Amino acid sequence: MATNNYPKRKKRYKIKYKNLAILLAGLLLIILLISKGCSAIFNRDGKNDGNGDTPLTTGDTLPDEPALPDSTEPPPTSQLAYLFDFITLTEDDLGTGNLVLVNNNIEFRGSVSEDELDVVYEKKNSAYKVKDLSVMVRPVAMEALNNMLLDFNTVTGNDGVEIMAGYRTYEYQQELYDEELESTGETSSTLVARPGYSEHHTGLAVDFTTNINGTHKSYDGTGDYAWINENCYKYGFINRYPAGKEQLTLIDNEPWHFRYVGVPHATVMHNYDYCLEEYINFIKNYTISNSSLSPEKPDFLQVETDDGSIYMIYYVPMTGETTNIYIPLKDKDPNSTSNEMYPYEISGNNIDGWIVTFLYQQGTGSISPQPAGSPENVLPENSETDGGDADNTENQE
Repeated sequence: MATNNYPKRKKRYKIKYKNLAILLAGLLLIILLISKGCSAIFNRDGKNDGNGDTPLTTGDTLPDEPALPDSTEPPPTSQLAYLFDFITLTEDDLGTGNLVLVNNNIEFRGSVSEDELDVVYEKKNSAYKVKDLSVMVRPVAMEALNNMLLDFNTVTGNDGVEIMAGYRTYEYQQELYDEELESTGETSSTLVARPGYSEHHTGLAVDFTTNINGTHKSYDGTGDYAWINENCYKYGFINRYPAGKEQLTLIDNEPWHFRYVGVPHATVMHNYDYCLEEYINFIKNYTISNSSLSPEKPDFLQVETDDGSIYMIYYVPMTGETTNIYIPLKDKDPNSTSNEMYPYEISGNNIDGWIVTFLYQQGTGSISPQPAGSPENVLPENSETDGGDADNTENQE
């Protein structure tokens, strides 16, 4: 996991006053010992001090000391298990990262320069096709796309996926939106997002079609292509507009539209059958604060991905003009001078806070591609699906 290049504050913090709790426990022990000593002051010859206490004789033992609190290490999902450093972000940072939520009600706060993007045609491998040189995506999505479609080709022998859309400018989205309204006669659309409200502005979304021997057909996620929809989470992608979630996504089902969010987050969404809107709300259940010292309360969501890596995820709400984002340190010794953080990523949710992900334990870093889960989803090698003619106008979200 890449580490963000935010400025670091070289300080060490322990959330929830754990050091204070230890200090208080120590003071309590000292008070108990002093109290015991005051009640049993003896002369050198073994006589008592006149207060009626019986002197100790040879062979006697001291009474048992009071039991100290259980020192069991808190679980890794508890903030009590860590020391922290922090970085400071502002509202302007809400629109940056892989988890920005963009839909017909939430405008994209961020901005993407074409200089930051990869031209898919120049970076792709031989396992799939691309419409033309205009299709661009962010590098993190480019790498995941190559890995996913290479594995798809290895499993099925099918190289018929074609990337027909990636990043879009505001102006181009306006053209698509106007064309859609003109063709339908409606005043709004559940197929094409309004300019400024499209995921394609983020550079993290791609649209698929199929191209077998020059014949284009729409991508519907069936046949060979079911493998992609079943396994995309392992590479950090989600099918952004799944059937049954239209009331939440505000876009009709689009089996061809994929969005990069990162492997741990896509894994959670796959496991819980969440769309992005549901996940953004769900992760708010996990946050660090000063409201509780209970190690039983999970402050972090623990996620194990298919390669065996373990991640911790939590939410940090925006608190004002600036917000301190606390990141756990690898070294748990409060006297250490090391400020090395766990490898982490921070993403704004494009609304009201940030989602922090840190790599707690590294896995193998590799995935063994497997055939699609059910036999009915596997067609003969290089087979086609009868999805109808492809809509090559890109008249989609």
